[in-house]
Amino acid sequence: MPMLGKAVVLIWNDVTDEGRDAFYEWHNNEHIPERLAIPGFNRGRRLRGDDAHPEWLTIYEADDLPVLTGETYLERLNNPTPATRATVRHFRNTARSICTVSLSSGISTGGWICAARLDIAADAADGFARHLGDTLFPALTRHPSVLAAHLCDADTQASNIETNEAKERAFTVPTRIVLVEAATREAAEFAQQQFLHPAFRAFCANPPAADIYAMEITRLGAPQSP
Repeated sequence: MPMLGKAVVLIWNDVTDEGRDAFYEWHNNEHIPERLAIPGFNRGRRLRGDDAHPEWLTIYEADDLPVLTGETYLERLNNPTPATRATVRHFRNTARSICTVSLSSGISTGGWICAARLDIAADAADGFARHLGDTLFPALTRHPSVLAAHLCDADTQASNIETNEAKERAFTVPTRIVLVEAATREAAEFAQQQFLHPAFRAFCANPPAADIYAMEITRLGAPQSP
């Protein structure tokens, strides 16, 4: 499986101009290592899009949802470091979802991701899931440079747990997200076009927000003891 676990934390954000250098220093050298020291956190990836809104997407892959609602992770969220407090004050347009990986297809990870944040109409949910499994994901992965596709469903209760870190920034919670991993920007753009197609948009209560991101950093979690 290209996704290292059955649950993910997805975070989108912009950063003010004056906070960019501090953001990179903190995220590369403190935040990602801190998160990946938590048992059950398997990989952290940060991506940036030249024309994406928001500009950055961070993905933390975990064993399962209990890791993301467990005491160790919540302890970190309730005790943010001074650098965390200082840096997130420069965040803008933040969205954060704690999700289960409900559907996954493909065999590899990619250097490019098309990330679609979706608001699926309640009466279209069953048809939407069938469309992904039967039609969209097979069509995407037939493209020679599309490597994988994942449906992530947010747990809204877990995503909205009020922690001390959450109080430092306002954020929204996208409820359904499709991530398409690609080897090239052209393949990511191919995926983006599928989300804008009228046949897909018919499932959506609001227009999809589908942005393209390029990989900046990937880091694996520490091996866990048997």
